[in-house]
Amino acid sequence: MDDWQNVVKWSIAAHLLLVGGGLLMLVLVAGMLRQRRNPATSAAWLMFMLVLPYIGVPLYLLFGTRKLAGLKQRKAHLFMADSAPREPPSDPVQRYLQSMHVPPPVAADAIRFHAGAGEARRALLDVLHGAHQSLDVCVFILANDAFGREVLAILSERARDGVQVRLLLDGFGSFLLPKWRLRALLQAGGRVAWFIPVLHRPWRGRTNMRNHRKLAIADGRWVWAGGRNIAADYLDAEANTHWHDLSFDLQGAAVLHYWRLFDADWRFAAHEEAPAPVSSSVSSATGSHVQLIPSGPDMVGDVLHELLVMLVAGARERIQMVSPYYVPGEVLQTVLAVAARRGIAVDLILPANSNHWLADLARNRYLRQLVEAGASVWLFPDAMLHAKAVVIDGRYALAGSANLDLRSLFLNFELMTLFYTPTDIGRLSHSIEALRGKAVLWKPRRPGVVRETLEGLVLLTAYQL
Repeated sequence: MDDWQNVVKWSIAAHLLLVGGGLLMLVLVAGMLRQRRNPATSAAWLMFMLVLPYIGVPLYLLFGTRKLAGLKQRKAHLFMADSAPREPPSDPVQRYLQSMHVPPPVAADAIRFHAGAGEARRALLDVLHGAHQSLDVCVFILANDAFGREVLAILSERARDGVQVRLLLDGFGSFLLPKWRLRALLQAGGRVAWFIPVLHRPWRGRTNMRNHRKLAIADGRWVWAGGRNIAADYLDAEANTHWHDLSFDLQGAAVLHYWRLFDADWRFAAHEEAPAPVSSSVSSATGSHVQLIPSGPDMVGDVLHELLVMLVAGARERIQMVSPYYVPGEVLQTVLAVAARRGIAVDLILPANSNHWLADLARNRYLRQLVEAGASVWLFPDAMLHAKAVVIDGRYALAGSANLDLRSLFLNFELMTLFYTPTDIGRLSHSIEALRGKAVLWKPRRPGVVRETLEGLVLLTAYQL
C-alpha cells in the first residue's frame, strides 16, 4: 500500500510539474511574441524551449529578454526632467534623438581627450581628489590589481574626509574582485552597489544584461568618462604598454546629464527611490556642446544602433571607426557596405588580435564583406586596441563605452558622447588617423570550409560575445 501511495504522489507531482511547465511556456511565448525582436531569434528560442524545455526555459529566463519595462519609463522621465516641450529641430539627427527622449545637446567646458594611459590615469585621480561634496564612480571592471586597490584606497580616504562616495560595480565585470576589498570603503562611510549580480532575483534584470558604462563624477561639476576600466591594463602606462584606449574628461552644465544617468543606474542597483543631492554646475560657455547617447535595456528603442545607421546612411565623404570588436549585425553592416559602394571612404580600425579570440573569429565574415564593398580595414599590430570612436564627415563624432558588436549595441547598458564642436571632432578624427597610421591594411583570404563553418557557429552566439 505504501508503494502504491508513493507512486500516486509521484504521479501527481509529475503532473503538476508538467502543467506548471506548460503554463510557464505559454507565458514566456506570449511575452516573447509581444517583444520587438528578430523573428528568426524568436523562432530559435521557441524551438529550443519545445525540444529541450528543461534546458531551454531556464536559459531563456537568464538570457532571453533584453528590455526592462520599468527602467524604460524611469529613464525617459529622468531625461526629460529639465526639458520643457520643445519644437522639433530642423536637424534630422536632433529630431530623431528628441523623439527617443534623449536629452538635448548642452554646453561643456575644458574638454580633454587623454593622449595615453598616463594622462588618463592622472585625469581620473584629479577627479577623485577634486571632489568636495560627492563622488560617484561607475565602472564595468574594477580589477584586484595595484591600481584598482589604489583607487579603492582613495575612495575610502575621500569618504573619511566627509565626501559622499557611491561606487557602482557591474556584477559580472567585477565578479573577481573580492568583497573584502570593499570593507574599508564601507567602514569609512562610502556606499557600494552591484549592478545585476551574477546570482540575483530574476525580476531585478537578466544575467546577460551588463552595465558597461564608465564614469567618475565629482560634485556634479566634473566628469571622467570613456572606455577605460579601472585596472592597470587600461590606466598604468608603466605596467602595460600593450593597451590603447580612449577616455576624456569635461566640466560644465553637461555634467548634470552624466550625473542623472549615474543616479538612475544607482537607484536601480541599490533599490533606492529618492535621488541624492547634487550641486548645480554653470557653464562658462566656451562654445563646446556635447550630447549623451545612452543605450541598453533601459531605453525604449536601440538608440545607439539606430543613430549609427542614420549617420552612416547620411555620410557624404568619410566614415572613421575604431573598435576592439566588430560584430555589427546585418543592418549596420549593410549601410556601411552601401556607403563604401557609393564612394564614401570607410576606414575601420581594429586590433590585429583582441583579448577575445571568439570575437576575432566572428568578425571575419563581416570584414570580408566590407572589403569586397570597397571599405578599408586596418589592423593594429602588437597591441590590444580598446578605443571606441566614430567620426562622420567631420560633422559628428562619438566616443565612449560601446563596441561595434551586438552585445554593446543591443544588450549592454552603454554610454556614448556625441560631440558637435569642430575642435573636439577634429581631435577625435586626428586620434583615429594616428591609430590608422600605425595599423596595417588587411587583405582578406578566401576561407576554407572548416573556417567558414566555425565562423557560422560562433555567430550563432554573437549576442553573448
